Order: sequence, then structure tokens, then C-alpha cells
Amino acid sequence: MKFLHLKDNDVFLIDYSGKISFYEGISNMILIEKEIRKISLNTDCLKLIFDLRNTVWENMQTHNALSAIARKSFDPYNFNFVIYIAILNNEYNAATFENEHWFIEKEDAIKWLAQKTQF
Repeated sequence: MKFLHLKDNDVFLIDYSGKISFYEGISNMILIEKEIRKISLNTDCLKLIFDLRNTVWENMQTHNALSAIARKSFDPYNFNFVIYIAILNNEYNAATFENEHWFIEKEDAIKWLAQKTQF
């Protein structure tokens, strides 16, 4: 897992490549939350790209369980700032929530995030 700052767009990219087990996913979520809280100290709006295009889940149950936990953990109301998440994947272009959208192309994700300021 890599955490990168795309300075030109003030967007943070989480590259989540590799094979992910349930326990590794939980450990990664803890690290991601710590990093999010650290980088958000001086902002009221955080924009993230979560790149899942090269992620291999241990199995579908692992994916579904981690997804449910992540949505609760990273609910924007759990933070003192607004958070927008663009999820890169290989299949879907779709809005899921007001603060979350799925994209196939990174450039489309950046465009969507560039329009966001707050709810």
C-alpha cells in the first residue's frame, strides 16, 4: 500500500495494489485512518483516490466484510472535515454516495474531486 500526494490537484492517492487478506485489510485501514487524520490537520476538505485496480481480494467474503467496515470507519461524519473518496476500479463508473464515486479512469476521478469543496 502506498500513500501519495498529487500536489497539482491537492488529492491524496492510496495505491492498494496486491493480494489482501481480511487481517491485512484491517491493519491497512488502521494505517490509512492515522494518515488521514495526520494530513487533515490543516484542512476542512480532504480528497482521496483509492486505487483498487490492482487489488486481489483473498475471496469475495473478505472484500464484502472489509468494504462494510471501511464504509463505517471512513464515514465522513466520523471526522472534523469533509472527505470525498474516488474509488478507481476496473468495472464501474457510478456514484454510490454523495461523498463517494467509482471510476475506471484516474483522470475522471481527479476531475470529479476538483469540483468538490464541501457538502
